[in-house]
Amino acid sequence: MTLSKRRKPSHSDTPPSSESSSENLPSDDANKAKAEKEQLAEKLKTETLKARAFYLKGRFLFPLGIIFGAFLAFAFIEPQDFHDLQLHVATLANQYDINLPQLPEFDLSRVEVEWARLRSTIPEVWKFNNDGREFQVGEAIKAQGLSAEYPTVLIPGIVSTALESWSTEPDYRPFFREKLWGGFNMISQVTFNKEKWIAAMMLDPETGLDPPGSKIRAAEGIDAASSLIQGYWIWSKIIENLAVVNYDTNNLYLAPYDWRVSYYNLEERDGYFSKLKSTIEGFK
Repeated sequence: MTLSKRRKPSHSDTPPSSESSSENLPSDDANKAKAEKEQLAEKLKTETLKARAFYLKGRFLFPLGIIFGAFLAFAFIEPQDFHDLQLHVATLANQYDINLPQLPEFDLSRVEVEWARLRSTIPEVWKFNNDGREFQVGEAIKAQGLSAEYPTVLIPGIVSTALESWSTEPDYRPFFREKLWGGFNMISQVTFNKEKWIAAMMLDPETGLDPPGSKIRAAEGIDAASSLIQGYWIWSKIIENLAVVNYDTNNLYLAPYDWRVSYYNLEERDGYFSKLKSTIEGFK
């Protein structure tokens, strides 16, 4: 038997891999393939945008938002306020140095009647006026023979307490005793005087207290955390129903505080916890 030596295949006998072959493609062909791929992706993106429903497009949503906002704003207007509407517009324009043409006097009595008729057709859940239903819980408790026995202290949650300015520095005098947090004045300042509003609300980054020239303190009284703005109540419904069962300022206390400040600084600057302790101990 004759033995023969098996020849080891050389590298030249192996077929070239796809990777090496792709590397050998001319650069022009690779660039062409890449360009075609990008064109296809752009075409798919364009077709997707065209296929979107019209009510999802900005040209529809933006006017819809304006109309809804205007309707919501008018929902806060009571019929008797129409007579003073022109005066309010003129006062606002003077405050922000807006020159408006002289408007003629209009008879708004008919508008008042029509607006009252329109409001009467709105479902009760969408009305912002009070009709007595907010006392139902308190009346049900009172019907069970329950009445106020122990004093009650309400401590608002964070960002619930209204904050007002007490600074007399020239830059902040327009804010004096104005609510910088809570109420429509806050919305007005954020819209038209944003930078000064932020400067007044900020704390000193090192001390955690008032920065130089600014002095913000928590509003006082039960109204300090009753509502954030008109129509957005916080504690007002609870206070109303507690009043039905004979709670008043003699046995009901709302303890507002500056929620921007740490607990330590709240005691150091305002003596908050000492005052709260004294108030609780002073209840009869």
